[in-house]
Amino acid sequence: MKQRGFTLVEVLVAALIVMLGVTGYVTLQSVYMRGDATANLRAQAQRLAEEKIEDLRGFTQISAQPGQFAFVNIGNNVGGNLPAGNVNVQLTEDGRQYSFNRSWTVQDQYFVDTNADGQGDTWLAAGSPGLPAVLPPWPAQKQVQVTVTWTDQQGQAESLTLGASMAPVTQSGSYQVANESANAKASPTVPYVPGMAPDVIAYDLGNNQKVETSKPVPEVKKQGSKTEVQFETVRYVELPGNVTKLEQEDFVTVECSCKMKGVGSGKTPHMTTLVGGELAVLPGTFINKSTGEPANNQQPTLCTQCCRDHHDTASMITDEQYFRKEAGGPHTHHLNLGNGNFSPVAQVGDTYDEVCRFKRVDGLFEIYPDWQLLDMVAFDDDHLFSQANLDDYTKYTVDLISKKVQGLAAPAKPGGRNITVPPGAFQIIARGIYLDPMKTSHLNEVIKRINANDVTWKAITPFYDVNLTLLANWSTANTTIAKVTQEPIQTIVDPNNNYYGTYSRGRLEAIIDGVTTLKVQSYPFNAGITGANALTAVEYTGAKSDTIQVTVDAKTGTQRYWGITGDVNCIMIVNGVNQACELNNNKKANYVDLSKMTIVPVPTQFTCLMNIPKGNATPFYSCKDVSENWTGTINFGFSMPGYTVTLKIQQPDKSVVTTNKISLPTGLKQTSNREYNIILELVK
Repeated sequence: MKQRGFTLVEVLVAALIVMLGVTGYVTLQSVYMRGDATANLRAQAQRLAEEKIEDLRGFTQISAQPGQFAFVNIGNNVGGNLPAGNVNVQLTEDGRQYSFNRSWTVQDQYFVDTNADGQGDTWLAAGSPGLPAVLPPWPAQKQVQVTVTWTDQQGQAESLTLGASMAPVTQSGSYQVANESANAKASPTVPYVPGMAPDVIAYDLGNNQKVETSKPVPEVKKQGSKTEVQFETVRYVELPGNVTKLEQEDFVTVECSCKMKGVGSGKTPHMTTLVGGELAVLPGTFINKSTGEPANNQQPTLCTQCCRDHHDTASMITDEQYFRKEAGGPHTHHLNLGNGNFSPVAQVGDTYDEVCRFKRVDGLFEIYPDWQLLDMVAFDDDHLFSQANLDDYTKYTVDLISKKVQGLAAPAKPGGRNITVPPGAFQIIARGIYLDPMKTSHLNEVIKRINANDVTWKAITPFYDVNLTLLANWSTANTTIAKVTQEPIQTIVDPNNNYYGTYSRGRLEAIIDGVTTLKVQSYPFNAGITGANALTAVEYTGAKSDTIQVTVDAKTGTQRYWGITGDVNCIMIVNGVNQACELNNNKKANYVDLSKMTIVPVPTQFTCLMNIPKGNATPFYSCKDVSENWTGTINFGFSMPGYTVTLKIQQPDKSVVTTNKISLPTGLKQTSNREYNIILELVK
């Protein structure tokens, strides 16, 4: 009679096979985790190297001058504000730090005549035998190599080197420029391509000039828990067949964590003023006042200047050259405790939250007065395609600034912004209108021109129109009818945690029939333009906001119609290193044109469209008018030359499946809102 069951040998063999399989899976997972950590460390090393190169470019003189950083001072591990040596960087929110070592070498180079024809023809390094006996007072260029070294999680030594060429190009305040001829100082003619509404709004300044922000949305960078926001404004002359750039203003606003240092030398802000009928920059000066310092070293470089200088005094208020007033006096410093509660700074060593605005002046970022938000306006992303709506919006902006300058009540906001939509997803835009503080003499000249009906008053008024979509705070009154995205600002590439260098704010997600109110809000000073928490109770209670009414209509009749929406996340893996996809700039090598993605429902009874918002906003697809009786598949397709493309779809249970289709075997009972998200992997 045969015995049923397994022998001991069979059981041992089976156990061995299972053990080998599990071991292989665990090993593979650890390889992926190590690869992602390695990529993050290398990205930080590159940032540190780029930061030092930018630091070295900040020389203000060519020849050596006491107390000035000069071109000739750049040498091996010498020059700039950032010292050589160890830099500790916190890469994760759990407080873990990594140590990097940053150093640089510099090689002076001269362009010399080696064939005796009187013309320079060859670059030679300092010390080369072919150099003339008498050299110029400074080299024609310096070749800089910045090297960052670190130890990875496996204890392996790693390094990264970036190179740059630096020429003795003087800033406008240098000795050389001050003694050049008037002809040498003449600015070159630079052609300019104006932006288009609704992404970029241009304003006629009344003197044959226009001004606009040159980026559709500010460039947002997240470093640890702090945010840095950068954008430019451009003034230009537009004539038939000829558009010429006149001036570009570069701004960066930095979020910092500071601690009180005590009384010392700190700078007053540079500010925009009126000189000879034109806008100019009035430099700040060092005075004795309260100062601060960064609370830790895991912050942007500009935080050193921000913490030190961003303090007002009564004399600064009197002189009308201050950062921000509160109740008519100097602004105060606090630590935000959450829920509208703030702890005031009481003594040296106390930590506080800070956000500073900088403007590039003569090649260097100089601290500037705080942003002053007058109002914000929300509308759907199609609204300004209508010329009438665009005219209404720009007229409101100009009227608002005029009334504010004159101390009059604000005008009524433009109408026609309420929307009726079917279930689905729709991007909403919020724009903020800012006006810089002006000295009394400057303000009086603006008012004088307004009263004289002189349209050139706009040309001497420092105002700005900024896209705040990805920086403002969004909400809806009834989240059952419609939601709006309000994701944390996140620009780090971390696919393990669903960070693809993008995040979503202001995306309206209409769900069921009904009427609700959408609200957008921003703090009035620097915190608002970085998406940071309010710095003081004054800022918290002074938030500006706007609302629009949203009506969701599912076309109820014999059948109901719903929507299907989802994120489209994109990641590139180049030589094993993860990097974000560039979704807006087709001049970059990592540009991914998501508009070429195909979305085909089978059977075809409705349409699905790709929506690619500007900046760091997460792209999304939206299928509208999907009948409750429709069943079938939605097929996605995408290809990119030189890359292996893999499509994955996150399912409603959050699992991720490698497939290019969404299958709906039964009809929808409600709107499918981000239940099926697309993950696009491009491998090279």
